[in-house]
Amino acid sequence: MKIAVTYDNGQVFQHFGHTEQMKIYTAENGKIISSEIVSTNGSGHGALADFLKSFDTDVLICGGIGGGAKDALKNANIELYGGVSGNTDEAVSAFLEGNLEYDADVECSHHHEHDENHTCGSHGNDGHTCRHGNCNGGVIAVTEENFSKEISDYNTLVVVDFWASWCGPCQMISPIIDELSGEISDVKFCKINIDEQPTLADKFNILSIPTIAFIKNNNVIDLSVGYVPKEELAERIEKNK
Repeated sequence: MKIAVTYDNGQVFQHFGHTEQMKIYTAENGKIISSEIVSTNGSGHGALADFLKSFDTDVLICGGIGGGAKDALKNANIELYGGVSGNTDEAVSAFLEGNLEYDADVECSHHHEHDENHTCGSHGNDGHTCRHGNCNGGVIAVTEENFSKEISDYNTLVVVDFWASWCGPCQMISPIIDELSGEISDVKFCKINIDEQPTLADKFNILSIPTIAFIKNNNVIDLSVGYVPKEELAERIEKNK
């Protein structure tokens, strides 16, 4: 049996679509006989199901996970145990012993609203919660349907991350956006998937990703293109408030 766990420094990583590493365990007769840490090479969401299938994975253990990824795993015949936190080795041992604590109904949806206090998995120790249907801390997934409410009618600064699941630098900057959304309370943080929302990408003339747009009163007042470190992005936000 092959068991994969979203991995970050020995812990179960809490955002399936953004995981940069998986720890793959081989088990026989209820015991771990080997394990290896592998890079996902920037794969995201649905693509990760194919990645796991390439390792003949039977079971995935993770924290938060979206509905689309759950469907992809089901189609790949990979059994899911979501909503798990803590040490990866301990999680796999608990699974093999039949006492793993998990959430069979875990789902971080990008398209419907949750109660603001709902947590997605455990999010490790970062204290973030899923808000407005996006399990990236306080980051809101924007579509054509909620664009007016979340961006165009908003009169203070909105920081918008234009991204795609196949974009490696997008996966690198996404955790930074997540962290800043939990640290800066007077700015709204949003994400727009250019593959799912091409009309919005065209509206803002997005030519490359990741692009961070700083929008106020429905006007783009600044753009940051490509990966930038957290400190630089925080300075840009402060400058544009």
